[in-house]
Amino acid sequence: MASDRTPTEPDLPRNLEPVDGAVPADGAELDAAEVRGADWADRRIVGLQLDAVAFAGGDLTGTTFVDPAWRDVVLDDVDLANATFRGGLVWRALVEAGRLTGVGVTEGEWRDVTVRNATAEIAAFRHAVLTRVTFDGCILRQADFMGARCEDVRFEGCDLTGANFADAELDGAEFRRCTMEEIEGIEGLRGAAVDLEQIMALAPSMAAALGIRVQPPL
Repeated sequence: MASDRTPTEPDLPRNLEPVDGAVPADGAELDAAEVRGADWADRRIVGLQLDAVAFAGGDLTGTTFVDPAWRDVVLDDVDLANATFRGGLVWRALVEAGRLTGVGVTEGEWRDVTVRNATAEIAAFRHAVLTRVTFDGCILRQADFMGARCEDVRFEGCDLTGANFADAELDGAEFRRCTMEEIEGIEGLRGAAVDLEQIMALAPSMAAALGIRVQPPL
């Protein structure tokens, strides 16, 4: 039986209608569709509604999505570098092997989302709401979770070197087999579950946060 922390997978019908990768208009709706080769780079798209949509590749770099409403969405090998999600809700989604370098989720909500084998260095989830989100095998170096509200969020086999968790809320969060050197805002990890090996890596940051001086050996 799946844990309550496991994101619900996207529910897509077997037969999706192929559509071209043209840039959608503001307020557009896509239902039960497969989008191939989307070329939406550096656009601003407001109120895009996706319901049971799969992306096979595509360039969404630098695109700003304002108040998106996405449900049951799969993004396979999609380039989302420097894309921004401003407000809105992404619900039941899978992001597989994509590039999310510099992606920003600003005051929006991601619920039941799995991000797997993605490069997401310097990604920013500032003040976002993340509920049942799993990052699996992701590169999250210098990712910014400042002020994020994370409930039942899991990091598995991720590189979180230099990530920032200042003022984050991590109720029920789990960190397993992660690299966690040079973490900033370590107080934000309060309430999270961390592997013993990771505790050792976090020790210098924890000592600094508590004002403990580490003495050299005699």
